[in-house]
Amino acid sequence: MKKVFLLIVLICFSYQDTQIRKSSHSKHGEDCFSDSACEEGLKCKINRCMTAFEINNIKKLGLYEDNICSLVKKCKNKQQVCIKHRCVEKDTVVETHKTSKEIEEDVHLIFSGSIYLNKKPYMSGYKSDKTFNYDHLFKHISKDIKSADLSVVDQQTVFYIDDKEDKRKINEKQTPKELGDAIAKAGFNLVLYANSLAYMHKDKGIYNTINYWNENHPNIHHLGISSTESQSEKDYFIFNKNGIKIGIINFNGLVVKGLPKNKKYMINTIDIDKIENCVGKLKKETDFIIVCMNWGGKTTYSPNKFQIKMAKALIQNGADLIIGNHPHYVQPVSYVRSENGNKGLVFFSLGNLIFDNNKKKNTLGSLASIVISKGKGKAYISSYNLIPTINHHDESENEYTVYKLSDYNQNLGLKTNKKFSMEKIKKSCSLIFGAFAHCD
Repeated sequence: MKKVFLLIVLICFSYQDTQIRKSSHSKHGEDCFSDSACEEGLKCKINRCMTAFEINNIKKLGLYEDNICSLVKKCKNKQQVCIKHRCVEKDTVVETHKTSKEIEEDVHLIFSGSIYLNKKPYMSGYKSDKTFNYDHLFKHISKDIKSADLSVVDQQTVFYIDDKEDKRKINEKQTPKELGDAIAKAGFNLVLYANSLAYMHKDKGIYNTINYWNENHPNIHHLGISSTESQSEKDYFIFNKNGIKIGIINFNGLVVKGLPKNKKYMINTIDIDKIENCVGKLKKETDFIIVCMNWGGKTTYSPNKFQIKMAKALIQNGADLIIGNHPHYVQPVSYVRSENGNKGLVFFSLGNLIFDNNKKKNTLGSLASIVISKGKGKAYISSYNLIPTINHHDESENEYTVYKLSDYNQNLGLKTNKKFSMEKIKKSCSLIFGAFAHCD
């Protein structure tokens, strides 16, 4: 009889907890009791709301935990207690009572996918008077870019070496400086350059790009390339607003062809020593650390082994958030747990912001919108989501630009591709990002 009574109590408690959770809908990475407790597109696994990608890669991402507990399954160690489905050491449990609401400050960040001016977007800026202008590329997203406290863009190429060169002879590995003016006008504050293409024009290309920003837009910061070794040692950016210090580093994780050993400092290419030194230094100076990575394969929707391995190493050393670029495809958003128990959020690839290719799969990109908050405790990510974007090209008017997916439609898509399907684009978006992105 006692067993029956206990079973009824457990069922009632479970039902009540589920009903409460249904109304709040736990977000990604938060506690859950059942699938119905999670936001749409997420499922409850090991008492956490997870994406399909995470559920299929629990061990690979380090998300598997053996200290799960519940009403039925108690903690094996008698020195532990069960709190929020986790076995926690009794000595670490501190009961706190808030006498008043804690005031928190917020910082809003926007990160974009990659800009790569190949043929069509390149020529869309060429005017009849033989000048260039690229303001049109960002006109549909500039409002969102300017809405953030800090907006970051990944530029995969350096600027032109010689202004006297005929710019109509397109070289996809370098870019007209007018793109920089458009980036500034759109509202970006920080430009990333640590990638495998940055040394295509050797020292001169890097000098030219650094000098352009310093001379024309000194208020816009750049990361990932340096003209001297001493500059390379300080190649990080600390953004300080509302009492929150956010450290940002830009690493290249790929091979840089032609880069001499004695000039490796010119491209901030990652290794274990750099992770420990740079991240370790920022831990002492900042409240929150973001690492922007250039990594991964070019034509895949899933992160490779190197991306996951490097993400774990960065998080183990103190990175709180990782923003990935380089793959021409968007890739999932996931939590990753390192061996020492640290957990960080990883946007494996934001895809293309500006890029044109015959393969229509990579027209989809994204903007990561992140809010970092801090009260009396540690700074943390209080909210985040993805804003899907799409590259648009109207050949009849030589128009190339980028739209938010929410502002796009079937008629616009047909101008780019006669076989365009808005339904398929939205479906691809939902399959990759799930509940994070506003794919509808």
